[in-house]
Amino acid sequence: MVIMEVIVALAIFGLAASGLIGALISSVKSATASQLELRMLLRLQSTLNEYSKYPRIQEYENQTFETDPDELGIWTKAEVVKLEDITNSEGQPLEDMYEIIVTAYYDNFGQVGEVKANTVRYARLYSTTGAAGAATPQIPAQ
Repeated sequence: MVIMEVIVALAIFGLAASGLIGALISSVKSATASQLELRMLLRLQSTLNEYSKYPRIQEYENQTFETDPDELGIWTKAEVVKLEDITNSEGQPLEDMYEIIVTAYYDNFGQVGEVKANTVRYARLYSTTGAAGAATPQIPAQ
């Protein structure tokens, strides 16, 4: 009778342990996926900021830039596309407008996942001509 009680107790303990191990594995996968998603979003934002702030964005028109995968297997692709026939809310045409499209790719447990972000930028937004160029400090001659 004692042996039967020990066997039943071990069976119950084994079922509980296998349930806990399954829950632990599930939580580890969930935490890994959350960390990967956060890293991917940060990389996406960083790449979008980088390409949207180039002073002469016209030089990058219709080009695609791809980065190497990082330690978590995240890589990005950035595209700069000139927008044609774009108008504002009043119907006035907007010239020299570019769209920057960044796609982040990641390994999602054996499948490739992707997330896209984009922004629109005026080409001369960061140019240093005109009044801004005149305000550049000069070193006095001695």
